[in-house]
Amino acid sequence: MFSGAPSAGPALSAQDVRKHLVQGEQTRLLYSNVKAAAAVTVFAASALAYLQWTVISHTIVLSWLAYMLAVSAGRLLLASRYWRACFANRSRNIWRVAFSIGAGFAGAGWGAAGIVLYPDAHLANQVFLAFVLGGMMIGGGSVLAARPEAFLSFLIPTGLPTVVHFFWHNDEEHLAMGALAVIFTVAILFTTRSIYLTIHSSLNLQFENGALLNDLEGEREHVQMLNRDLELRVQERTEELRRAVTLLTDEITERKRAEQERARVERDLRHAQKLQAIGLLAGGIAHDFNNILTAIAGYTVLAQDLMPPDSEAYSHLEQVVKASMRAGDLVRGLLMFGRKGDHTPSLIPVAAVVTEALELLRASVPSAVEFRYSVDPDSGCVFADPGLIHQVVLNLCMNAYQAMAGGPGQLEVTLAPVEVDPAIHRPHAAIPAGRYIQLTVSDTGPGIPPKIADRVFEPFFTTKATGEGTGLGLSVVHGIVNGYDGFIRFENRQPTGTSFFVYLPRVPAENRLEAETLAPTPRGTGRILFVDDEEPIALLGARLLQQLGYTVTSKTSSVEALYLFTSAPGSFDLVITDFTMPHMNGGELIVRLKQVRADIPIILMSGFNDQVISVEESRKLGVGEYLKKPFSGVALAHAIRRVLLLADQRSA
Repeated sequence: MFSGAPSAGPALSAQDVRKHLVQGEQTRLLYSNVKAAAAVTVFAASALAYLQWTVISHTIVLSWLAYMLAVSAGRLLLASRYWRACFANRSRNIWRVAFSIGAGFAGAGWGAAGIVLYPDAHLANQVFLAFVLGGMMIGGGSVLAARPEAFLSFLIPTGLPTVVHFFWHNDEEHLAMGALAVIFTVAILFTTRSIYLTIHSSLNLQFENGALLNDLEGEREHVQMLNRDLELRVQERTEELRRAVTLLTDEITERKRAEQERARVERDLRHAQKLQAIGLLAGGIAHDFNNILTAIAGYTVLAQDLMPPDSEAYSHLEQVVKASMRAGDLVRGLLMFGRKGDHTPSLIPVAAVVTEALELLRASVPSAVEFRYSVDPDSGCVFADPGLIHQVVLNLCMNAYQAMAGGPGQLEVTLAPVEVDPAIHRPHAAIPAGRYIQLTVSDTGPGIPPKIADRVFEPFFTTKATGEGTGLGLSVVHGIVNGYDGFIRFENRQPTGTSFFVYLPRVPAENRLEAETLAPTPRGTGRILFVDDEEPIALLGARLLQQLGYTVTSKTSSVEALYLFTSAPGSFDLVITDFTMPHMNGGELIVRLKQVRADIPIILMSGFNDQVISVEESRKLGVGEYLKKPFSGVALAHAIRRVLLLADQRSA
């Protein structure tokens, strides 16, 4: 009855289309209130029947109540049919007509109550009946104000029979009550009409603005299409040149690479099989663990803001923040070992990072081991992630003092710049000579037996007893060092100890970027929509952003966030969203947001690193900044500043 697309006809004008859209939205407003209206009807009808039970025939009361319940059930069924209909069919006139008929039946029921439930000899019950009918008219007028046929079909059948009934008695009391009922009914009609006009005007304005935005979007897409055509031509020419260069290079290197490739594939296959289990485990826990770390670090910073910076509690909380960030670094290190994570390299003074790691390690070294280290502060810089360098130092030192089995011995760590001679390069390392930073970790343990020396960097290989080691420490170090174009070797002095040497490409300290100096946390103004399915993080993000001066709306459901944004796309200057969420992930949400408003700036958060989405992929979605959890409030503030500045530049 209510399905099927509208029949085709001549093309409609813009005004007709807008009128059609307004009527459809008015119909949607009517049906969105059906459940509440039915609940109120059932409650009010039951209460009225209960109070009139002693003064009106039970058969009449029960018959009237059954009628009202049947009407409410019918209206609920109609609403269910409406919401199940496809979106295009909801704007058909039949839905408005059907709704008005249902409202008329409800109004007729209340109007009938003014006659059949009217107790002639009980003034108190008469007054109560009048109040109930008046209340239903007020409520019905406000709920049905979206369409005139809806509120008229309810208000007139509700009020008119009662007015007629009052006048029919033709005595002073009833004539006065009838006059008041007339005035009340007319007032309700005029008030409801005013509400209708307001709704109609608001919807007209909304769809006019939507049409203007669509026109602008069309022009933007046309310009983008022209740009894409130009880029495609450039890419085609570039691809032709690339293929030519590739063919020439392949002809020169094919024979040598074939032999190397065979050995490498065999080695990588064994390596990949061993990494699969740890990679799946690391990827599975990374998101939840990074969410927890984000909440810990964020709420700790909020707690710090509530106490003096020179207090002892403040310094304790500072250690909590640092520990949370280090835990995030450990997750990234584990993901890198399993090739599931990305890292954020930057130009760092390696001496400061190594010193911090050694100070952290000091408390873990057994008292029987003499721990010494020498760090050259002028060692220079490396282009690396500080958390992963931190992990290299910790893994090598832990491996060293564990090799001494808790007995007396010496653990010595040195860091200094060196000029690497090609003679010390491993034949398969293929790293040129040059300036490097050398990290040396030496112990006085029993050394490495020659028969296992070639396996020390294999994943899961360990000489420790079951339950005392995983065999991942040196494997992780090897993967990190190779990832930074460095190399690692060791000298075995069995039975007097072992030394491991790590070489990382060195950048002079004077070439460090001045931007590395700490800048004050930028504040700002604007309206931000913050979306994360974890409620603690959603609350944390809202609180951090509010402290920075922004107006924040936080949502834990991507579906609700999309609905909110779609209903008012101009109400937000920025959207910050998590990636991994139920029902609709961050990538899908971004695509839908861009469809509604293409120029909305977006920041994407993720606790998975690049396991599910990389920085490059996020850029293709139109993401302005990509934040990896856990992140600090300062990092969030700077990311917001960069995105909003870029948006202002584009709109200028």
